[in-house]
Amino acid sequence: MTITRYKSVAFGLAVAGLAAGPAGAQETDTFGQTLYWGSGLIDIPVAWVAPLSGDFALNYSGKTFEVDPTQPKINYDGSINSQLTFSVALWGRIEAGVAAYSANPEQGFFGRALLLREGNLAVPGASRWLPGVAVGVRNVGPYEHIDRFGVGYRLLPPDEANNARHQPDDLHQGFDTRNTIYGVATKGFALSDIRPNWPAVDVSVSLGYGNGLFQDHGDLPESDYASNATGGLFYGAQVTFLPVRNVTLSLMAENNAWDYNVGATAIWRGLRAGLYVTELGAGGAEPSTEDPTSYVFNYRKVAFTLGWQSNIFALMRGDFLQSRAEAMERERQQLLAEIQRRQQVIAQLELELNRYEAQNLLELEQRRAAAEAELRQEREALRRLEERLRRVESQQPPPAPPRR
Repeated sequence: MTITRYKSVAFGLAVAGLAAGPAGAQETDTFGQTLYWGSGLIDIPVAWVAPLSGDFALNYSGKTFEVDPTQPKINYDGSINSQLTFSVALWGRIEAGVAAYSANPEQGFFGRALLLREGNLAVPGASRWLPGVAVGVRNVGPYEHIDRFGVGYRLLPPDEANNARHQPDDLHQGFDTRNTIYGVATKGFALSDIRPNWPAVDVSVSLGYGNGLFQDHGDLPESDYASNATGGLFYGAQVTFLPVRNVTLSLMAENNAWDYNVGATAIWRGLRAGLYVTELGAGGAEPSTEDPTSYVFNYRKVAFTLGWQSNIFALMRGDFLQSRAEAMERERQQLLAEIQRRQQVIAQLELELNRYEAQNLLELEQRRAAAEAELRQEREALRRLEERLRRVESQQPPPAPPRR
């Protein structure tokens, strides 16, 4: 990545941060599922976890690949590389899940811990500026040679013990992406919080850094693996709005530490669908049989996701959401009562302050009148003294003539 590109990225993030500054400290955005690793944008994670324990997401993703005539199938789906993921949220702070890379099967676990939720810092004035912060891990398991697409292994025929064997293919021998660790910060705000007449659109920006899947390109030259590598830095933005009732639409753009991706998702009553174009910076290079990497990496691809989001407890016990709604209504009524009580206290305090102010004004007026009276008395005494002086001076005999 060139210095100029780094500067442009830093400038863009700074502008986004300044735009976020005046907004309130409330977390405005929610996030769908990435292609491979739980909640986030298209591929990058965000500093967010679903707020209710038991919230889960089941997600299927597919990405188009060119067909290598020497190896005509990727993960048994021809020109489509597919993955299935399941994730669940716990205590509003932890997200954990598993990703199945292929039907072989090959799988890896992932997780994220939310260290700081937006608007959850008890420091006056600070919450409005601070983003959410999270740390996470990807590809926890035995398959260390997985690349950023979840590709890397082939299934060999069973051995004498009738056990199928997973072996990394020739392109992925040098990869070591197991236990990828990352940190990420996310700041969300609503346009209507900046100006009331602006539309009700939620915006979020995310910035993070990771190793493994965000840095490792194995034994391949970096230029063959990706066109816009950043050395582990990833960033992105999301815009979310409601075009019609019960439908939420999100537009996303990101650099996943390798290349630029754009896309959109729509969610209706827990059902989610997404369509993306990835590796925009790679262009549309034609693959070559002389270069096996050209069939996998560094050219523009199309991807999609289909998913379902719900809550485990709501499915197991139908009255869960109703009970939670009732609890939230009780909390709402308590808050309204507390607000009314505090408004009454404020009104009493303001009345008392006004009374004190009136008393102070009366006291000042009395002091002013007393000073004026004292001034008049002093002036009158001075006048009398001056008159007496004149009388005394007028009664003095003339001076005696000088002796000769």
